[in-house]
Amino acid sequence: MKAAAVAIVILAGTACNPAALLTLFDCSFRVEGTSDFTLAGVPLDDLGSLSLEQLAQVAAYWADGECPVDFTLNVGIRNPNTGSGGSSETTATMVSFAWDLYLDTDEGDGFDTTWVVSGETLENLEVPGTGETVILPLGIGFDAFTMLEDVLDVPELVGLMLAIGGVDGDIRDGDHLGRLLVHAEPTFETPLGDIEYPGGLWIGLDWTAED
Repeated sequence: MKAAAVAIVILAGTACNPAALLTLFDCSFRVEGTSDFTLAGVPLDDLGSLSLEQLAQVAAYWADGECPVDFTLNVGIRNPNTGSGGSSETTATMVSFAWDLYLDTDEGDGFDTTWVVSGETLENLEVPGTGETVILPLGIGFDAFTMLEDVLDVPELVGLMLAIGGVDGDIRDGDHLGRLLVHAEPTFETPLGDIEYPGGLWIGLDWTAED
């Protein structure tokens, strides 16, 4: 369908309501996993624990007042416009993705949302209406000492980092990937211009859409 025709159909069905346009691009998001995870220079991807030498390296960084954390956070995106139910299959084009990353710094029940870093992805990402999961990789980097010194000690920090970035970091439960939470403001291209999800959305273990 031509863009002009799409615009006419959308306008007729939405009465020029920008929020209603988002139903065309009502994508769902979830945290898929992490990769290329390093803590104070120690690669964690294949580790379930740290050796004494690796613990000493992390502790030495911490004692010096710094503790760099770097990893890729993979966000999965699905597009529900698959052509079922009489609608046409539509590719959703995301043009920006502003985000804030929070960590659960408490191993107990509940989620202690500690903000650690923000960023924005400005490259276009097409999410076809085929039901497949498209991965958006977010490059994460922050100083754990600066952001977490008041809430974690070194053993607790190592435990959290191994939970979300170590060999068990792909486990989809509250003790592992469930300790990551993203608040995002995706912006999608539409025939009437770019539209941002109103109020943003929270992205965690389960597929979710706009608030």
